[in-house]
Order: sequence, then structure tokens, then C-alpha cells
Amino acid sequence: MALLGDALKAGLGTGISRVMGLGREIALAHIFGATGELDAFFVALLIPHLLRRLFGEGGLAAAFLPRYVQALKEGEGERFRRASLSFALLFFPALCLLGTALVPLYVPLLAGGFPVERLELAISLSRALFPFIGLAGFAALLTGILNAHGRFFLPSLGPAFLNLGLMAGALASCFFHPPVYGLVVGLLFGGGLQVLSQLLLLRGKLALGWPWHPGFRDIGRRIGPVLFGLFVAELNAMVDNRLASGLPGGSISVLQYGMRLFQFPIGIIAVSVATAILPRLSRHGAHGEWDAFRKELQRGTEILLFLILPATAGLYLIGGPTVHLLFRHGAFSSGAAVETIRVLEGYGVGLWGYGLVYLFSRAFYALGRPFVPAISGALAVATNIVLDIALVGPWGTFGLAIATGIAGALDATVQGVLLWRAIPGWISGTTVLQAFRYGGIVAAATAAATLPCGADYLKVLCGLTAGLGAFALTGWRNLKAGIRGGG
Repeated sequence: MALLGDALKAGLGTGISRVMGLGREIALAHIFGATGELDAFFVALLIPHLLRRLFGEGGLAAAFLPRYVQALKEGEGERFRRASLSFALLFFPALCLLGTALVPLYVPLLAGGFPVERLELAISLSRALFPFIGLAGFAALLTGILNAHGRFFLPSLGPAFLNLGLMAGALASCFFHPPVYGLVVGLLFGGGLQVLSQLLLLRGKLALGWPWHPGFRDIGRRIGPVLFGLFVAELNAMVDNRLASGLPGGSISVLQYGMRLFQFPIGIIAVSVATAILPRLSRHGAHGEWDAFRKELQRGTEILLFLILPATAGLYLIGGPTVHLLFRHGAFSSGAAVETIRVLEGYGVGLWGYGLVYLFSRAFYALGRPFVPAISGALAVATNIVLDIALVGPWGTFGLAIATGIAGALDATVQGVLLWRAIPGWISGTTVLQAFRYGGIVAAATAAATLPCGADYLKVLCGLTAGLGAFALTGWRNLKAGIRGGG
């Protein structure tokens, strides 16, 4: 039950952040709607977001944490931590300067379908956003240190500060020209708050040293395949946005709104389980405890499946009413709502896949085989690009979304098969069948509760209540029993 407890701690913090993220999207929808100006902001955010994933919360954190755990075991933790902090203070500012200089070269490649005025706005916004990379990267390093010491809840609140900053920026956008610059200021403010919150948690562990440690060679060997895997994964969004830039204005915004709702259950469930399990798998791998490694992975997979499949049912049954309830006001038109619902349903095909990929990739990182998620991700991206090109013409944004969903399902399938070859017995057919069974129970309860409802808020309220109630009476009890029995 310890893994479930750590996952719940991380999930609580992540859940708070995700709820605030919904607040952010509501504010954006109300003030900006789905417009070309907001499209420019999302394009400007693409490369900073990519670098944040590569050198921050995704790549660097995944490669750093197992090596830091090993350094703690060897009595080198303090020296390794000091060197890492010093290196980060040199690396991230240099990365920001380089990225800012390259903005005029890459933005036209990402949004070649934009009119000239919108393209110039995207370039200007990109330059203003690059300091965010330094803040996000440093915060991710601090989070990795905290996770290695068993601190999950407070670090998981970090994204809440970003969402708070963006909400404040949206509300203050009337003081900027064009108004979208308010979002840039808000994001930078939120990033600063996130770093400050991490620094306060690490009081007494922030001393600096020589910015090099022999363990960095291990990180270098680990991080190359990790960076490649994350880069090819982010190519999905880059290709989607490039093709959507040639569709009517607001199409990129619609994709973003749908993706944010799609990521809500992934963030609460998959990210929480993956965050909690990586330090455990890293410790078992470092000590050669492969039976314990298999059991820990089995527990993590059970938790994730028993939660993500009911969430998938909920996405299709109350996703539409949720879009109307959250976004259909202010500048957000009925047409944008319809498109967002279609996009959400397209993404939903791969909800289970993207959830499992978070877990499987962490397992391979802990095994010291980061090239496996990289190769699998490259195959998924190639599939996504082919489907994007084939489907964007007849289906528009829905075609782009369903291509992304299929690619995620393929990625999870490939990684799952390869993980079975590396660690046989980490999942059983009984567990999968039980997860589908409880997903079906939740779906039936949700559907029955929403059928007599007319108003969107009643559909969401009754559907959530019935679905969560059905899960509490069936899946949750069996989930705890299975974990206890497996441990």
C-alpha cells in the first residue's frame, strides 16, 4: 500500500494543479475564445514547452533521479547535489540565450500556414517566453531532488503556480497590447513562484560546488535516448500545429483546449503513479532486486489500469457536457465548443495508451534502457504523421486528434510487449479483465445517471457522482485488495 500512498500524495498535489489548470483554460476561453491571437501564443509556447520537457520535468528529471539515488547510496549525495545545482545555474541561462537567438528561424517552420501578421506576433511572443525555460528547468531539478528524499506532495503543486500565473495574466490582459502579452507575463510570474516554493522546501540543501561530478557521465549516457524519445513524442504536437495553422483561425486553440481536458485524467492518474514509482524502481534496480522490481511494477500497472479505464468511459460519456459547462461562455463560440468536443473524442482513443506510456517509460529508465521508449516513441510519431496527413483533409482537427490517440495506443502496446520480455510476469490477464469489468460498471452507472438529465451541469454532476460511486463500491475495494495481496 506504500506505493498507493505515495501516488495519492503526488496525485493530490497534481489534482490541485490540474483543477487550477481547468481554471486557467476557463479564463482563456472566456477572454480569448478560439482565435488567431491565441493560436499565435500556443505556437510561441511550443519550443519553450519542448525544451521544458527535454531539459526539465521530462528528460533531465528522468535521467537525474536514478543517478542521484545511486549517489545517496554511495555517500556522494551532497557532492552530487551541489555540482548539479551549480551546473544548472550555468546551463539554463545559456539555453535561454541560444533559443532566443534562433526564434526567427524555427517559428516559420512551425506555423507556415499563418498570415504574416499572426506569424510576426508568434515570433515576438516566442522571444518573450524563453526565460521561462530557465525557471522550469531549475524547478524540475529541485523537484527531482525532493522526490529522491521522499517528498512528493508539495513538489507536485509546482504546476499550480504556473496556472495561477496564467490565470492572473489572462485577467490582466486588458492592460497589455495586444492582450495576449498578459499571458507571457503571467507565465513568467508563475514560473518564478514555482522555483521559490521549491527553494523554500530545500533550505539547508542549496549549497553550490564545482559544476562537475563524475556521475554526470552516467546522466549523459542516460539522457541522450531519453531526450530523443521525448523529442519525437513532442513532434506529434509540432506536426499537429503545423497542419492546423493552415486550417481556419482558432483551430490550434481548439486542439489545445481538447488536449488540456484529455490530459486532466493523465495528470492526476498516470503522472502521479509514475512519479511515485520511479524512485522505488530506481532503488530496486540499483540493488539488483529484480523480484521486488517486478512486484512494484505490477502494483503500479494495477493502480493505473483500475483508474484510467473508468476515466476513459467518463471522457466519452460526459466529455461533451463538460466542454459546454467549462468553456461555452464569453468569447467561446458554439462552433468552437463542437470542434473541441470532437477533438476530445479523437484524443480519447489513446487515453489508456498515454497513461501506460508514462509508467512503462519510467520502468525502462530505471532499468537503464532509455533507448526502448525512444525507439517506440519514434515509431508512434511516424504513425501519427502519416495519419495526420491522411486525415486532416477530410476530418480537420478531429483527424489530427484521432491520429494522436492511435499513436499513443501503439506506443503503449510496443513498450508493454518489450517490457514483458525484460521483466516477465509484471501483469496478468486477470488484472486486465478486472480493470475492463470495473470500467464497464462505471460506464453503465454514468450513462444511466446522465440519460434523464437535461442541463449540462446536471449531466456532469450526476455522471461524476454515479461513476465515482460505482467505482468506490467495486473497483476501489478490489484495487486495494489486489495491491495488498501483490505486496
